[in-house]
Amino acid sequence: MDLQDKQTAFAICEENLQLNEFSPNISYKPDPCRPIKGQITPEEWMAFSKYNKDRAEKEMYESTRLRENIFHTMGQSAADLESQQKASEYALRKRLHELERALNELEWQKKQTQEEILSNENDIERLEKAIRDKEPLIKLAMTRQENRHSRPGMDLVRDEVSYGLCDEIQQLKAEKRALEDQLKQAKHSWNILQQNLHRIEDEIAVKSNSIMLEKRALETRRRLNTEITPQTEVDRTRQLMNMDSSGIRPVLQSIY
Repeated sequence: MDLQDKQTAFAICEENLQLNEFSPNISYKPDPCRPIKGQITPEEWMAFSKYNKDRAEKEMYESTRLRENIFHTMGQSAADLESQQKASEYALRKRLHELERALNELEWQKKQTQEEILSNENDIERLEKAIRDKEPLIKLAMTRQENRHSRPGMDLVRDEVSYGLCDEIQQLKAEKRALEDQLKQAKHSWNILQQNLHRIEDEIAVKSNSIMLEKRALETRRRLNTEITPQTEVDRTRQLMNMDSSGIRPVLQSIY
């Protein structure tokens, strides 16, 4: 604020220096020599300026000491941080390896499940065809038996052919029911395989996302670990002023 006031005062003095009797903006002023509230003596002005200068130098000295203390503390904790960093990176890489192994296992399970689904679908198609093939045979046997019921008079004999056709009809129906039961079981297995496939695909998506996050974390740590250690006072100050992510700047500003 003092510097801003002095710049304003300097601008006023500079403007006055450029005025002359021919300047267009000069005029009579009412009582220009009156005492103004807030005026101070040159001695007070000099003392105030010296106070601000001394205070600024003191704050700069204290700031230097504060920075030195901060970097001294950072240096003391560097060994512990490095040890923890190595332990964390080992844990991250171990976890990444476990996730990749789990993902490979899931990919293998997915492939096996898809092959099993394809085989199951072939079985379903084969069973459906077998059921369709049975229907004309059943119709044929039933039609033959029903036609023989039209024999007239004493020729309407319940002979060996009638018993044979009835046995054939019952056998064909039993075979069809057995095929339908197998088809029902095959479709039930197909539904279970589809559910397992969806579950595996969901787990693969989760594992893939986890692997992506773990790799991103490792990459972030790698970039952070390549930070250049400051060598000069200016570099150390710049590093300190750029530590916003740690929250140190607002803390220091609120305290000091």
